[in-house]
Amino acid sequence: MRNDASRSAKGLLIVQNYAVYEYVVVESVRMLVGNVNSRALPFASTRAELLAMALDPEFASVIAGSLKKTWDARSALLRKMRSNAVVTISEGLFPKDGTQFRPAQIETIWSLFGLPGTIVPTPRLRGHIEEMVDARNRIAHGNDAPDTVGSRFTVADVEKRINDTECVCTHIMTMASRHTENMNAFQ
Repeated sequence: MRNDASRSAKGLLIVQNYAVYEYVVVESVRMLVGNVNSRALPFASTRAELLAMALDPEFASVIAGSLKKTWDARSALLRKMRSNAVVTISEGLFPKDGTQFRPAQIETIWSLFGLPGTIVPTPRLRGHIEEMVDARNRIAHGNDAPDTVGSRFTVADVEKRINDTECVCTHIMTMASRHTENMNAFQ
């Protein structure tokens, strides 16, 4: 019984570790969006990638709109892109790409906001993110029980993964925070 509980605990620690990582990513994006919104940037001088978020309602309208109104909506969207109207991104908007916070998701965030450098401090941590997401998904979607996932790790393995996640999260928070200090960050 003790072994089952220990394996389950290790599996659940992997899920909790993922939850910390996801929280840091979401809150970093929220902080970046808040910083963009506080700058009163004109559309005309905002980086094109960031306009993908700023113009999300207009893109959704064009996609969902009728054929009869699509060309007017497209033209209005392009006029707004070139205008001096102030960029405002919806506070709750998160650029989901369907990868469940895998490295590709973080690369999307890096690209949209123009963050400098790499998404992780060392290349091996990309594999850590992939492994963490896979393990979390196996448990969360009922494909594996926590004790099954936990049985793949020693206590030392779990500690290493927690430390790796701390390194990834610290890197993401630091890069996002430093980026907001740059006066030309979003242009």
